[in-house]
Amino acid sequence: MSTATEHEDPRRARSRASVLEAAIAILRESGQPGLTIEAVAARSRVAKTTIYRHFADRDELHIAALQAAAPEIRMPRTDDVVHDVVGFCVALNDKLQHTEFGSVLATAIDGAERSESLAEILAGVGAERRRALDERLRLAQQAGALAADLDVGMLNSQLVGPLFFRRFISRQATSSAFVAEHVQMVLSPRLQEATIATAAGGGERSRSTR
Repeated sequence: MSTATEHEDPRRARSRASVLEAAIAILRESGQPGLTIEAVAARSRVAKTTIYRHFADRDELHIAALQAAAPEIRMPRTDDVVHDVVGFCVALNDKLQHTEFGSVLATAIDGAERSESLAEILAGVGAERRRALDERLRLAQQAGALAADLDVGMLNSQLVGPLFFRRFISRQATSSAFVAEHVQMVLSPRLQEATIATAAGGGERSRSTR
């Protein structure tokens, strides 16, 4: 949820947090059609005029609710790209499968089919979410673990696409073990026979592949 910054009016921060909490609850219970400014005002007990000072329209409120529900997923940084991507994808899958983020994201995907502005904003959110994985894969390219001419964007989609498919299309439960095996199946054939210096020894080398 949003919190007050050093220069933000605490009352404004509290009203915004109350509005977002109400919006998330409504989206989880009633989906995108139930998200109206009137419904949010009634549930949050924040005046409609105040809500409009925070958000220009319902679409902006919808995306803000999605961002508020979306937890930060940190990308591990070790010398093993498979280990790092497994950790990231396992965490992403957990949020999709077991938190309100997955439910709210589903309503945004649905709403984007009928709202160009929501679709545009959602695309921007998706690009931001892909950035951490893109950066880790590019670092692996720079280290020689992945081929320099590999399409990082396509590889990103191959890694996370099945997680979204199983959550929103096939509705399959997806375990951490499944995610780990999936990432290894996608990445392992693409690993180069690169070597990296060990942290301990200057002259010693160790393979980065498994």
